[in-house]
Amino acid sequence: MKYFTKEWYELCQKNNIHLHLEEEKQAETFSEEYFQQLYHIELNRKLNSWRTVQEEANLILKSNETANRDDDNNYEPFNKEKGIEQFHDIFIHNLMYLKKQLPETILKQIADIRVFTLDKATRKVINAVTQFCEENDRIVTTVIEDYERYIKENSTLLDIEIDGGCSFRDCKIIKSIKNDKSLKLLLDNKGSYTNIDEVIFENFNIIKQDDLLEDSWWMYEEIYKVNGNYEFHVLLHNETMELIDFIISAEQISFISNKNNL
Repeated sequence: MKYFTKEWYELCQKNNIHLHLEEEKQAETFSEEYFQQLYHIELNRKLNSWRTVQEEANLILKSNETANRDDDNNYEPFNKEKGIEQFHDIFIHNLMYLKKQLPETILKQIADIRVFTLDKATRKVINAVTQFCEENDRIVTTVIEDYERYIKENSTLLDIEIDGGCSFRDCKIIKSIKNDKSLKLLLDNKGSYTNIDEVIFENFNIIKQDDLLEDSWWMYEEIYKVNGNYEFHVLLHNETMELIDFIISAEQISFISNKNNL
């Protein structure tokens, strides 16, 4: 990838950290008492929310129940202990994520990363994080605009009907079929931006493939003309959210929708 690199995608994940932050003076200093108080407030708020969702789901089941008395077995009472464990797991995941995503200069300004993970921070920290996110967003947007400009300027040279940016985004590769002459990718395009079911690369050469293609999700693609062939770059992620670079050169690329060649 030249534009939509793994590093660029990581920036995409860093441009909204500031959105839910609330200013709190008590976040200026480390306080175990304040953290415990804040943690349990957020825990109880979340438990109440999950309990409400579960009760509403049970009401829907009850309203749709049939004459079969066994339907009562489908009702699941809210499990508070499971909810407490789930909240803790989410909290730890978010805490580790923020430690990884935020630069050291900002982390040093945060008195307690646990409090920050619960969306409380000083005005100074909020301003620094907002500036950090806005700069990331500017870079992300610039890269998208640069690639769209490249596609527009080279549309005649490329001679292929494909939009720049994310035309196959959110497609899932359900199967890849390879022989000596071609590589066919079968796509599940439900919920995606396209009606294309298959992508076929003819007389191909795989330049780079970080991992298996099947069961991976399509995120971004780039296309180039190199030495008379098409060079297709794809950024994917697998079920564990690991990023995959896939680069393939082909003499011809076909896009199939409803078994009709586009």
